Parts: sequence; C-alpha cells; structure tokens
Amino acid sequence: MPHLGNDELPIAHSPQRVSGMKVPDGLPLPAEPNLEIETSKDAWRQTGFLMKKEWDLIQLSLDLSTALVKTGYTPSARSMIMAGYASVWSRSLLTLSDAAGLVRGGSYQTAMPLIRQSIELAAAHRGLVDEIDEWKRWTHEAFASHTETKSTEIGIGGYFAGSVIAEDPVMKIIYRASSDFARPNFGPTSLFVANEASHEKYPLHFADRSFHLGWAQLLLGWILNVTGLLLETGLSQTHEFPADDILKTEIIQHLDNSREVTSDENQCRLKEWTDSDNRKRYIISNFRRQSTDAAIRLLI
Repeated sequence: MPHLGNDELPIAHSPQRVSGMKVPDGLPLPAEPNLEIETSKDAWRQTGFLMKKEWDLIQLSLDLSTALVKTGYTPSARSMIMAGYASVWSRSLLTLSDAAGLVRGGSYQTAMPLIRQSIELAAAHRGLVDEIDEWKRWTHEAFASHTETKSTEIGIGGYFAGSVIAEDPVMKIIYRASSDFARPNFGPTSLFVANEASHEKYPLHFADRSFHLGWAQLLLGWILNVTGLLLETGLSQTHEFPADDILKTEIIQHLDNSREVTSDENQCRLKEWTDSDNRKRYIISNFRRQSTDAAIRLLI
C-alpha cells in the first residue's frame, strides 16, 4: 500500500450524527397571495389555466423529491454524508418553489436571481458526490468555541460547484441567462418594463406584474429543468437515498414527462448563439404576451 503524505490522508468521518430529521410528506407550491394587485391576480389565474401542465409537473417534482429524501432516514443511510447532500437539496428545492410562486404571480424579474441561486445549490448537490471531503472538512471545523469573540464559530465553508454547471449543456445556459437577466443590463431590463418597445417607442410599464405567456413558459421550463437535475442526482446517490423500485420508476417516468415539456419548441425558449465576433448571445423564440399574439424572435 503506498504511503500517504499528510496532505493525502483521508478525512475522518464527521464528528456529528444525524440525531433527527424532519421531512414533510410533500412540499406544496405557494398558494395565491392575498394581494390587492389586479395584474398579479390576473397573472396567477392565467398562468394556472394556460400552464397547468407545467405547474402540476413542478408540484410533482417537489413531492417526489421529499419522498426520495425521506429514504435517507433509513438507519443504513443515515449519515452526515446524506445530511450534506440533503442540506443543499433542501435549499435548492425551497428556492425553486418560491421562484415558481413569483412567476405565477407575474413577478418574472424577481424570479431570475432565485433561479440562478437554485442552480448553484443543485450543482452543489451533484458536485459533492465527488467532493464530499469538502463537506467533511467543514464539519470538523464548524461549531467550535471561539474564545476571542466568545461565540460559536461556524465559518463560511465556501463551496461552489462551477464545473458541474459548466459541464451541463442545459444548466450552463440557464445559469448564464438568469445571471445576465437578474443584473441591471439594459436589454433584459427593457423586456421586463417595456417588452413592446421598438426603435420608435418605449412603452414604460413601471413595477409591472401583468401576465406574459412568454416569460411564464420560459421560466417555468427552467424551474422544471432544475428540479429534474435534483431528482437525477438524488437517484444516483443510492446509498444515501435508497429508494424502492416503485419510487424509482415513478421518478424516471416523471423525468421523461418533464423533458417532453421542456423540449417543446412551440413554447417560449432561449438558446445560446455565438456571433461573428465570438460573443455569446441569446435568441428568445416564441416571445409573446398572450397566446393570440404573434410570436416574435429576439436577439439579446
């Protein structure tokens, strides 16, 4: 057996034990908010009617995720490695649920940074499969007494699975686009506040929450893609989440149904396009406010 140097010694198991684990039977998507904003209420109603299939698929993604995570409390699976996976999975899933509620209520721009965050967390869930020592190292250093400040030191425990995002052909585009659209860039800003603008006019709609079919299709599709990544990763973590054959079959069928929807080119979709100057840009197709409007194609 080769000699291991100090920097190559395997990291010991985490000192903590999973002493309790609360997982709900399901994770209901947000209910209609009690807001006296007519445009938002109308967006909620129209999205529920026109995007019912996507909404129901997202709901099933959340419920299947909680069912799969519950298997992690099986005595043979209950470990701090399982807890590391489940911790970032939980954060990503809640973020996606919140983002879906914002999209349904017409707050499209507000959902953008949440979608970006959910991808970072979902990527961490997958990245930890190969980098679980990062988590284990943090568990050994965290929760110690810090004498100078008379506090419990937790530390940041910085972790970012950028390579997971970069290597996933779907996630890398959604991540880059949601990042660009969340920032104060002028192009995306115009789509949120004046999406009917032209070279001659700029119809400004301040703090607009009006229903827009294109935005709803695009963003709910993105959310469905990220929930799929979480479920795929969870299924691969068979030791930590030992699903039975019935649950596995249900998840696999659900993932197939979700891919069928997210690959529908008749809905509003965003693709990456590289111009002659080698700049990566976006093409948005089938962008329209109402189903009866003419679909337009935009270069961002």
